Amino acid sequence: MKYTLLSIVTLLLMQGCKNSQTDGKYTLHGQIKGITSGTVKLQRLDDATRQSITIDSTVLQNGKFQLTGPIDRPEMMSIKIEPGNWSATLFIESGELQFQADTSGSTHYDYTAYGDSKGAILRNCSLIGSENQDIFDAFEKHPKSLAAKKMFEQLNKKYEVAGKPEEKEAIRAEMEAFGDKHKIWELHWIDSITQQHPSLVAGAYLLERYQLFNESMPVAELDKRLQVFQSPAKESNYIKNLQGKVAVKKALLPGNQAPDFKALKRDSSDFQLSSLRGKYVLLDFWASWCVPCRQAIPHWKEAYKTYHDKGLEIVGVTNDSRWPDWFKALDQEKMPWIQVADDFPIKNSPARIATLYDIPSLPTYVLLDKEGKIIIHTTSKEEMDAQLKAAFSTL
Repeated sequence: MKYTLLSIVTLLLMQGCKNSQTDGKYTLHGQIKGITSGTVKLQRLDDATRQSITIDSTVLQNGKFQLTGPIDRPEMMSIKIEPGNWSATLFIESGELQFQADTSGSTHYDYTAYGDSKGAILRNCSLIGSENQDIFDAFEKHPKSLAAKKMFEQLNKKYEVAGKPEEKEAIRAEMEAFGDKHKIWELHWIDSITQQHPSLVAGAYLLERYQLFNESMPVAELDKRLQVFQSPAKESNYIKNLQGKVAVKKALLPGNQAPDFKALKRDSSDFQLSSLRGKYVLLDFWASWCVPCRQAIPHWKEAYKTYHDKGLEIVGVTNDSRWPDWFKALDQEKMPWIQVADDFPIKNSPARIATLYDIPSLPTYVLLDKEGKIIIHTTSKEEMDAQLKAAFSTL
């Protein structure tokens, strides 16, 4: 870890830190090799709609462009060049910024089969003049980050060519084990930089991104980390989003009233969670494509057989966006409890009920008492078993 910390400190000392009091204006000078003309757009992501909003645009001439505008605080944005839908992400902040990119080595994608777009991500690019970009690059280009990306690429290729389900499951388990180990380093790196430079927005951005893929972080730990940040980082949308996450997690702690919801059953009739007041309710968040979810079904059939007559009801909440896949799984598994479908009201965002219940991964289980209050919120089958045993031991 000494190598990591010394590298960060050296980087900042060499460049010098900007005065936090800025004029609130950026000027982005850009030069792109491989594209001579077109339209350049500067876009930010709207957290509510998950859609990109263009805040400025200009003409690309002879591979060069310039954008100037106001900015309240540093923010991760994206540059999009059309035609071709070329894009790159970069930290925009006040001051003179120099952006250079080369289309060689870009990652091309085509999601038109899924109703989305096709284009290319610029990989060979740099931004000079943004200390937040420097911190972000130090994280992304750290030897451990690069080694992890290479390992995940190799495991993904192995997974794609694996023929047998048990082979795929073994590779998935290997990916999970490696990921858990790498997360420890990631979080330590983020904690180190935020403690040294609590005002840098890049630290807030990295923490929010980390939490997005590691939602099982205990709420007390996340809340403690947020207290470290200072202005302008603490006013950023990244911290505001994480504060919202903390509020949701605290509302789901044991003893609190579980959020009520309405959802559709297989026959498209309505189901209301509060209609089960007077019963213990186990919410099982699952999906047809989730291997661990499917593997756990025989276990829950036994639990249902043991506790149903004593007052337990199970409600399966599927994360399937394609109902035919859900129907097929229901026909195969023949689960005797209530089944409802989650929905996706905002494109490219998590499902509505899963968001309401802060579901970190599938499967996740939530046990409610007869009054609809939360007893436990867990991804552990064993922890749920212990709570069921305790709840029904006196009956």
